[in-house]
Amino acid sequence: MMATEPQQPPINDALLGKFLAGEASAAEAERMRRWLTDPANQREYDRFARIWNEAATRNQPGQPDNVNTEAAWLRVRAQMNRQSQPQSEAVVRPMPVTKRSTNWLTYRRITAGIVLVLLAGFFGWQLMNVNRKPETTALLSVSTTANTRQLTLPDGSRVLLNRNSRLTYPATFADSSRQVTLVGEAFFDVTHNPAQPFRVRAGGVQVQVLGTSFNVRTAGDSVRIAVRTGRVQISATRQTIVLTPDQQATYVARADTFRRTVPLVANQLAYQTGRLSFGNSSLAEVVQTLREVYGTDIRLSNPALANCRLTADFGNESPDAVLAVVAETLSLTVRRDGTTRILTGTGCGQ
Repeated sequence: MMATEPQQPPINDALLGKFLAGEASAAEAERMRRWLTDPANQREYDRFARIWNEAATRNQPGQPDNVNTEAAWLRVRAQMNRQSQPQSEAVVRPMPVTKRSTNWLTYRRITAGIVLVLLAGFFGWQLMNVNRKPETTALLSVSTTANTRQLTLPDGSRVLLNRNSRLTYPATFADSSRQVTLVGEAFFDVTHNPAQPFRVRAGGVQVQVLGTSFNVRTAGDSVRIAVRTGRVQISATRQTIVLTPDQQATYVARADTFRRTVPLVANQLAYQTGRLSFGNSSLAEVVQTLREVYGTDIRLSNPALANCRLTADFGNESPDAVLAVVAETLSLTVRRDGTTRILTGTGCGQ
């Protein structure tokens, strides 16, 4: 007896689709070629191929009706069921491959690969940002009330914070600059670093230096800057000026302008130098300086006393000790009314 050839499974829609897309195995392709030798099968194949190509055309990238492969299969099968008229015979052709369909499938695979790469890069970037150390750290704030306070900033710069003042600064300065904010008064001795300009924000101005010593005082709507060493650039809304050693200027916010005072008044830095010096100064000038230096309310009982003259030097004495010397020198007395000191008398000891 002759051996019978094993029964082959029928040619179905799935195999036809794989054959048209060029994805059939060698064995499946051989089965298709044998099956196509039958004219009836060839007509069925031609009808299937035409419908497949039409579906692939609608699935091309860039088409507004772009759908997935499963949807294309559904359309192919639906159209095959609707078309029942026999087609004209055609000769048997070698394994046809629809380039348009193959290109579309390749495009989908490449696109998916690109999306995966982009997602991986995005999540990697997010992870780096989470682990990255910020350029600046938390802000620190130091305040004073009745006494001055000496500070050393992260870059080594030294600051003497006057009474009733507040300085805010970062625990670590940024690589490109050093920025602090001042309310009240402070004397700065800045460490020189050209790569990191030192900036003080006070009131409506910004003071910028590379390395120098200077004083900044805010009072009401005005800011006064006095320079001891180096150069200081001061910027406001409409104007920028530069001060050199022993120069000072006051910014008046309501007028948005600077007013220069040359030379620097040394007594205004008494809290930093520990020295007050009066040379034939009027008592009105002496009282005004003591008010500012000590933050104390001092008044004259008689306007005529304003013209009295005083020559004296003081060190780190308290305001009461200084007033006692002034009163003794000018034959006056000191009277207290709550926190207010009042100089009284009829003459000036002249």
